[in-house]
Amino acid sequence: MRDQAHTLPFDLSDFLLFQMSVIAGRAFQRIMEDTGLQVPEWRIMMALPANQPCSSHDLCILTAMDAARVSRAQRRLEDLEMISVVRDTDDRRRLVVRLSDKGDEEVTRLKFAAREVESKMLQQLGPEDRASLKTAIGGLYEKL
Repeated sequence: MRDQAHTLPFDLSDFLLFQMSVIAGRAFQRIMEDTGLQVPEWRIMMALPANQPCSSHDLCILTAMDAARVSRAQRRLEDLEMISVVRDTDDRRRLVVRLSDKGDEEVTRLKFAAREVESKMLQQLGPEDRASLKTAIGGLYEKL
């Protein structure tokens, strides 16, 4: 079976997961232009409003990222004064993360930008295709 994989035709531009990755990457570029943020930082910023205060471990689960990536993104967001990270007084091993006032303002702007980019992208599809796409992607996401 392994030898057969080398002979199977494979067109990267026709590979659905590649197409989804490119679409998502370009959409995130538009959402985050002029912010200086990267996707891991954006994920944390978007997860915090509904879940703060929360631990770094919780952010790993909420953002579907590993601890090292969350830690790097947290440090960067802290340097940018978007979040505060403090030790939990009850459990010194636990870090508690919250948005700063500056972070709250940035989240408001990012939410608007995200919805605007999503809306413009989906406007290229008809109503039925939009509904089908949302259903299909939502179904795949739930099964992860």
